[in-house]
Amino acid sequence: MSAHVHGQCMPWANAGFSPGTAEWPQMAIEPRAEVVIIVDPFGSGRFLVDELLLRGWPLVAVRSNSEAHDSLSSSFDPTPFERTLVHSGDVLGTARSLRECLKRPVAVIAGSEPGAELADSLAEVLSLRGNGSAMSRIRQDKYFMTARLRECGLAADFFQRRCGTVAEAANCALELGRGRQVVVKPCASSGTECVFKCRNAEAIADAAAAILGGHDAAGRRNDAVLVQEYVQGAEYIVDCVSLDGQHLVTGMWACQKSYIGGEFAYDRTTTMPFSSEEGSVQRMICEYVFQCLAALGVVTGASHSKVICSDTHGPCLIKMCPWMHRSVAPAVWAACVGREHAQAYLLADAVTEGGMMLSWKLEAIGMGSPAYELANYSIILDLQCHEDGILARSVEEVAGEWIRALSSFWMMKCDLEPGDRIYRSRDMLTSPGHIVLIGPDPAIVEQEAAIIREAERSGQMYVLSTSTSSKTPTPPACSDDEGTWGKCGLFLPMAGLCDPSPRMKALEAQVAGLLASPTASPELLPKACAEFVLDGLLE
Repeated sequence: MSAHVHGQCMPWANAGFSPGTAEWPQMAIEPRAEVVIIVDPFGSGRFLVDELLLRGWPLVAVRSNSEAHDSLSSSFDPTPFERTLVHSGDVLGTARSLRECLKRPVAVIAGSEPGAELADSLAEVLSLRGNGSAMSRIRQDKYFMTARLRECGLAADFFQRRCGTVAEAANCALELGRGRQVVVKPCASSGTECVFKCRNAEAIADAAAAILGGHDAAGRRNDAVLVQEYVQGAEYIVDCVSLDGQHLVTGMWACQKSYIGGEFAYDRTTTMPFSSEEGSVQRMICEYVFQCLAALGVVTGASHSKVICSDTHGPCLIKMCPWMHRSVAPAVWAACVGREHAQAYLLADAVTEGGMMLSWKLEAIGMGSPAYELANYSIILDLQCHEDGILARSVEEVAGEWIRALSSFWMMKCDLEPGDRIYRSRDMLTSPGHIVLIGPDPAIVEQEAAIIREAERSGQMYVLSTSTSSKTPTPPACSDDEGTWGKCGLFLPMAGLCDPSPRMKALEAQVAGLLASPTASPELLPKACAEFVLDGLLE
């Protein structure tokens, strides 16, 4: 099987979880003659940046394009990098520029989703470890990914179509017949970006119209949509680090959903203990993910895979992302297991140190040791509002004090202010935010999560105004599908319509100042760094 993530690194520090100076391994800070290249070091890629800085590695940043969405590119901090290059479309030209650096490139790593394909190509041209470019497109496109897995006998025979027009997408409802639900999404997308569950041809057409012609968070044009049969079952996320075709599990998560007013909403993501016992769901999922990684040409680097275990289809890979787990997940996992088991730590070890720690862990697993052991249990709780309205008071003002007094409280992300419109939670787009709970006793963590849920249901978190006007746009009243409203349209939050809240502005300024110095010690970085969500989405 495979191992897992551990630890806290620079912006991972959090009250009660930050190790003392004596507990941190002493990294060699001797001047290095080589440089590590990180393509699009956005979002959770910052954790990798911090890990490499602790190891004394000089860094060069490459931006794959200038079109990445602000939710990704706004997290980019050029300070730790000796040089930043912007890729112009010529892989050979960019590789030539990197060779002309004063230091020799030793590794090329994708820091986030937009940089995955370019990282594959640059590593190949520079003769460095990587996954190669032959299957890059397959790894990025969900339709081709599923087709490849079917060739290898690893994908269930559920319905899927790649559609270039709204009419083609709507016709899928006729092919499937009445009563069959589908998911409509971009062929290449991250998280739950523009993902809609639809029950009829009209809703499918609305979803396809909203997606086609637009651009995803990586700046790519959506020239096709993927219509897939909705597969119901338990959802899991498996984080891995690979080296020369050997795969190590660095984390496992269970994703739960709930229904509010008859509609689907995300509920929580929880850390999973490891088990290699015959017949355990963990073993089944890990073995299946390893087969999928091999089929998709993942040889070296980080990945996280979303798997649904269906009673009818068995394990089904929904997506495999060849980069680190997104958003706050690496920091949360590190707080539960320890830095030396963290995805960033093991990725840095694999690509810059020859994989000494990773190989040691694989050998220990082969002798019967678990891939990881949870010292703490965590719930990433997606907040849920049960009605539409205008906030009269902020969640921070109403509930911030008692939430932070919970023994397992770790961080909260909820930036809605008085006058903002809040919606009955239908999906991740309409969730007010999330709260992370971490503690050694799962029963206490679950109990405190239940306290938060009860407060939401009883009106102790979202105090609504009788006013009908708000600072945010209003969707049509009728809702017939997850993520879709009315008969003919979609309502999606539009970036730039509202200024950031005062709290978010303060956090952004604080984080920017704290991260300005690459030599800042972990002990000096407050919990605000964890509260500042890097990607905005947890998957």
